[in-house]
Amino acid sequence: MTTARQSFRAFGRKVICDPENVSLHSARLASALTFAGTEPVQGALADFFFACQRADASIKQEVLASVRNRLRPVAQRWFEPYVGTSSFPSCCTMATRWSVLVCTSLDVPRRILRCSADDSRRLVAGAVDAWRKGEESAQEAFLEHCCVCRDTLAFMLARRIIIKERGELPPRWRAVCLSLQQAVLTS
Repeated sequence: MTTARQSFRAFGRKVICDPENVSLHSARLASALTFAGTEPVQGALADFFFACQRADASIKQEVLASVRNRLRPVAQRWFEPYVGTSSFPSCCTMATRWSVLVCTSLDVPRRILRCSADDSRRLVAGAVDAWRKGEESAQEAFLEHCCVCRDTLAFMLARRIIIKERGELPPRWRAVCLSLQQAVLTS
């Protein structure tokens, strides 16, 4: 993993120095594809669309097609309108923490600013495993994360598994569920 991260970061530095170089962006995207999750790919793609605004539409379409299977459907729809245009915002919801040329927009759910969907999905596996083993401290750490970060995605994914296996939530989990519901209603 370290070499993949180092490679991705090295391509990021090269992209900063030569932002309109399509080949560098393609190599960076290929490097992003070695990571689990969608966030690195989406961030690198946002950088490509921003820096290579004047690139031919066929090149943009080809780059988008090369990573399409790694993007969430909603992210694919975000990028598609920019294939045929020569503009891309410098601050947008398509950027991620992995972007080096484009800033992430604050016009996203609060949870995304604190932790990505990829992070949330990773946390779920550990939380469910802790629940199955009865590890109270690990469960409490997960529930605290969900409350502090308002990570409703992680909580709901874990909740679904627990309800499927047990039929109901344990008392502490029910309390966090109510707390998260209240937070959504008041925000």
